[in-house]
Amino acid sequence: MTAKLRVHPAFYRRVRHYRDRIAIHDGRPQVAARFVKAAQELVLRLLQNPHRGHIAGFEPADLADILRIAVPGFPVFAVFYRWDGQTLTVITLEHTAQDLPSRLAGIVSLP
Repeated sequence: MTAKLRVHPAFYRRVRHYRDRIAIHDGRPQVAARFVKAAQELVLRLLQNPHRGHIAGFEPADLADILRIAVPGFPVFAVFYRWDGQTLTVITLEHTAQDLPSRLAGIVSLP
């Protein structure tokens, strides 16, 4: 059985945000390119094995099933996703120093 993939627009926005921050603000365009590639490849690997991540551990009930996994080579960044047994829903990519529960609650509450 092939898993379905659903990617929330927030994921793409955050990848672009951090890519630009690394490339422009930090002046490291090669690192930014590696970051984007690592994030994209991680999503493809999750599609093959959604159980790679672990429960994020958020207390609110509407976030309790969210999983997280670090971006390889960029351990301060994590991809947050859901797996229902058939569909991998990639929610967002965040720097782990953010206020993650409130950020994720704002994303998952959108229709």
